[in-house]
Amino acid sequence: MTQDFDPREIIPFYGGQRPDMFEIERRCMDRDGKVIAHLDGLLPGGLVLDIGAGNGFTASALSNAQRTVIPMEPDPNMIDRSKGLLWARGTAQSIPFHDHAFSAAYSTWAFFLPGVAERPQGLAEVIRVTQPGGLIVIVDNAGDDGLCALSPRTIAEPDGRWYTERGFERTIIETSYRFDSVPEAQALMAFYFGKDIGLSVKSDEISYRVAVYTGHSNKLTPNP
Repeated sequence: MTQDFDPREIIPFYGGQRPDMFEIERRCMDRDGKVIAHLDGLLPGGLVLDIGAGNGFTASALSNAQRTVIPMEPDPNMIDRSKGLLWARGTAQSIPFHDHAFSAAYSTWAFFLPGVAERPQGLAEVIRVTQPGGLIVIVDNAGDDGLCALSPRTIAEPDGRWYTERGFERTIIETSYRFDSVPEAQALMAFYFGKDIGLSVKSDEISYRVAVYTGHSNKLTPNP
């Protein structure tokens, strides 16, 4: 499978420079928390790695008395020390932990960066730091929804073939971006896709389909 764009051209990793836009995204994307609830039901207890953790929003939501989530983030401007998490700096392609350190690992809308060419190395690293048979979960855009219809370029892999060919199973979650107002929706979509597309938005809710790829480290292969 090929990918003809760098996702950073479409939705830049902007949270450290545009906290106003990042706040809208975090608050309004999957506002009912369906993805968080799904991950919470999947992930085991023990030590779990969050790859590309952003400001720690998801790691905080998934941490509990039985599960310690370690957020790993390459951008120092994103790290939020006030959340009381144990932070690590690193990328999927170079994870600064020993072999088999984690009972599970996951990534939400971050593993595809910086592009498909780096994915095999990233997956190999995730397998390395996860215990044999440990769960690995990747969350990404599924496509065929209101959000992806706004984009002038492809920002999803509708068939998920890259993942399924490597042993992942795919589950679709139907959710939405739900905003406080139409102008708020227009502001974020304009930031994502350009002013004209942003102004074309006439609703405070945009349908969104999320793909959740799950697999176990002993059954996944970076290069099938």
